Amino acid sequence: MLKFLRILIGAVFVVPVLIITYPLCGLVFLFRKWGKESAASSLLYGSLYFIAWWIMFFFGGNVHFVSKENIPSAPGRYCIIGNHTSMFDIVALVLPLHLRCSFVGKIEIKKLPIINSWFRALDAVYIDRKNPRQSLKAIIDGSRMIERGVPMSIFPEGTRSRDGRIHEFKAGSFKMASRVGGIIVPVVFKGTRTLFEDGYSLLRRPVYIQFLPHINTEGMSEEELHGLPEKVQNMIQEAYDRLPPIKGLKVKAHEAEA
Repeated sequence: MLKFLRILIGAVFVVPVLIITYPLCGLVFLFRKWGKESAASSLLYGSLYFIAWWIMFFFGGNVHFVSKENIPSAPGRYCIIGNHTSMFDIVALVLPLHLRCSFVGKIEIKKLPIINSWFRALDAVYIDRKNPRQSLKAIIDGSRMIERGVPMSIFPEGTRSRDGRIHEFKAGSFKMASRVGGIIVPVVFKGTRTLFEDGYSLLRRPVYIQFLPHINTEGMSEEELHGLPEKVQNMIQEAYDRLPPIKGLKVKAHEAEA
């Protein structure tokens, strides 16, 4: 029944909005073609903010931002790194009004109509975790964007957590920032699972998004870079545990990872 409600909500309230706003994506490309990059950027992120807000509203998410002072307010040479327990994490990352960044997304997104166009408008980088050579290329492409001052975001667990726990952060994800001396911006998502993966409720549920203090990788020693994934994972886990408990959030018993 809950699965049916989730699908119904998406079909009735979300899909039509994606279709109606789709022409705006085309306008973004036209503005760029005409050399109006500022107008294209404003339209792009304004449209995505509206879509993300609409999705959150109809799936019952009541978003709370924690430590707002750590939210980047301007483009820069930084990489946003966060835990990944829900398909709504990307939606949540679009909600901070002044945050403008691109994404490293799984290659399967290319097959999703409309959504793939928005990702293309964001100059997103696609990664195929099953192909080491392509994964390396994706990290290099992301590094070049950061070097140009285009913020990127990536989920270093490599895939969405199936049990609600935060899993090991892969070192390769951090190279996107560290190879160009970029800044790591850790972000914590809590509660996004309750909007989809952990069922659907007619009651609004809290979603917490917390940005943590930034970490500058420029000038880091090899030892510091080696310990960076574990350091950031611990920061995110500790902040996650400190956030208020959320009713309906399910975390399965620990299972050994393959």
